[in-house]
Amino acid sequence: MNKFGFVVHPINANFFCDYYIVKRFISKILSPKFYPDIIRHMSPYKLCSIDNIRSSGGSIIEADIVLIPLLPAHIAVIHEEKILNKIKRGISICEKNGAKIVGLGALTSVVGNEGEALSKKVGVPLTSGNTLTVSLTLEGIYKAAYLMGLSLINSTIAIIGATGDIGSICTKILSKKVKKINIAARNGQKLQEFAQIIKHYGNAEVEVFKYAEDAICDVDIILTATSAITTLINPMSLKPGAIVCDIAIPANIAKEVAYLRDDIFVFEGGLAKFAYTEDAVNNKGINLLPGNSIYGCIAETATLTFENRFESFSIG
Repeated sequence: MNKFGFVVHPINANFFCDYYIVKRFISKILSPKFYPDIIRHMSPYKLCSIDNIRSSGGSIIEADIVLIPLLPAHIAVIHEEKILNKIKRGISICEKNGAKIVGLGALTSVVGNEGEALSKKVGVPLTSGNTLTVSLTLEGIYKAAYLMGLSLINSTIAIIGATGDIGSICTKILSKKVKKINIAARNGQKLQEFAQIIKHYGNAEVEVFKYAEDAICDVDIILTATSAITTLINPMSLKPGAIVCDIAIPANIAKEVAYLRDDIFVFEGGLAKFAYTEDAVNNKGINLLPGNSIYGCIAETATLTFENRFESFSIG
């Protein structure tokens, strides 16, 4: 039976402590404020297996999920080579357990140019999952616009993180479908250069913004696709009736938005679902996945495994 691996890091220290020895032992003698320092010195480990993953065509595969003990704040400040080495060790665990391809989850795919650096260091194919994530994200935006009775051709969309791998492709495709695009990203020069490309690529008017808060004012749709480790969007800045698609991990939209604004439509984009979720067997009860859904990066890795396409995909 074919198997894939998936490496991912915890979003916060609480997640890590719920499923590791820290909660059982260290938490009895140390304050939680010390957890981040403990976590960064831990080694990658297998978090769980998922067995009996079935496709609609009848194929069956399995997966190993390996946790990389680094928080988003660690990834933002630790030297890249050290991060890559820790992720590489996690990939090696997957490979030793029989994985024929490994997916990079959350910020593990951002370090080293979307998996390009890691693909040269390991003996197993990798994927960031960004191709399928883009497709799922766009499908979600189209469906949300339909449900909200919003005409895309007359709409303004703000894309935060527009120069990133996912954000740039979404920007290109949406530039042919909407009236105006507001784009914002961390690197100002790169953003200006990208804006010139989009102006010649699509039909939409393009405006560049330095700050996300300015870009989202009075727009119909917001897509956030950044690697920022903090929330970027103030829910009170959103236009009534706006659609917000957040695909960032960690999330760019504060959870409080659901309580503060009942006049907007917020959803987590880039999600898919196994054909037979109820049949999949997880050997450890975890809250790694959002409900019965799976992230696009996992979905792409599983799809490649179902199709016996053991090749690096969505890299760089």
